[in-house]
Amino acid sequence: MAVVPLTTEQATPALLTEMLRGAGAIGSGTSVAEVEHERIGMGVGIVGQLARLHLRYEGDARDAPGSVVLKIPSEYPENRAIGNHFRFYEREGRFYQQISEKLPVRTPHCYWSHVDVDGDEYGLLLEDLSNRISLSQIVGADPRRAAQALSSLAELHAAWWHSPMLDALEWMPWLTDPVNLAAGEQYRVAWDHFLAVMGPHLPDGAIRIGERVQAVFEELQRMGTAQAPATICHGDFRLDNLLFSDGTDAADGLAVLDWQIAFRGPAVSDVAYFLCQSLAVDVRRDWEDRLFRGWYGRVAECLGHGSEIEGYPFDVAWTHYRRAVLGATVYPVASAGTMDLANERGMELGVAMAQRSFLAALDLKSEELLPS
Repeated sequence: MAVVPLTTEQATPALLTEMLRGAGAIGSGTSVAEVEHERIGMGVGIVGQLARLHLRYEGDARDAPGSVVLKIPSEYPENRAIGNHFRFYEREGRFYQQISEKLPVRTPHCYWSHVDVDGDEYGLLLEDLSNRISLSQIVGADPRRAAQALSSLAELHAAWWHSPMLDALEWMPWLTDPVNLAAGEQYRVAWDHFLAVMGPHLPDGAIRIGERVQAVFEELQRMGTAQAPATICHGDFRLDNLLFSDGTDAADGLAVLDWQIAFRGPAVSDVAYFLCQSLAVDVRRDWEDRLFRGWYGRVAECLGHGSEIEGYPFDVAWTHYRRAVLGATVYPVASAGTMDLANERGMELGVAMAQRSFLAALDLKSEELLPS
């Protein structure tokens, strides 16, 4: 059995040979002779290590991958502890083992997935999709790319919309399970440090909203789950986790990465997070209504419901979206308040996330929807 390396640089030719042979990607007469390590995702992969491994083979390598991506837990103890606490590594490992090939959205092919909860060992060897187009989350998506992303997200949501099969995914928590509700305590613990780091960058009114949201965070999540149809949610649907093809209308147009935070819950959680994190503020303000309507209409179409989702009117979905924006403020608070943001790019991303998230809540007057 392949041993999970502690750092990506410890992935040897012998180890990769074992992984790829186990996946059937190379035969017994082929082996990895040399590995070139390229660290990627610096300042983005906060709870994990990512490396693109360029491979040279001995033997017949006609169908062998020229490069792969290795993903393992963070080498920083405090960041790894957060990943373990929220079961990020287990969730993504189980995802690739059980359902990634069954989704209507493109995901990287998985050559090797190791999940050992008792031994605290996790690892993934994934298809390298670096030939696709990546967009900067700091810059933000243009309306066309945002619409394409939300259309694919709608197809994912529709495939599992109110499905009885959700109950079988016991390894994937509900939004209201303790592992997810624990984000409320993380919000409160991180708040003071978040303000020390991000306070000067926050818009007027953000601190008031943050203090109110953290006090009722768990109730917000319970309300959202109780009042909306459940589905599979990606949990971290943002530009840094999306790869586009050259043609925006291609059936294989979008590939979705990083399934560590996947959960079962209300779909608008994903939509709120994407729109208030992956679009520049002015683009969101100009296009928010049209983009949300596009997502809603695509879900209805995929479900065969015409233009409106049966049992979930548009006005209700829009109200749930406005409220979900409040819960999405936990992401910048937790990221900037409790983790090593790694480098300048990570800090720049943290500032963008904080500003966009709280401005969205202010623009949408989401405070009106807070439980009293």
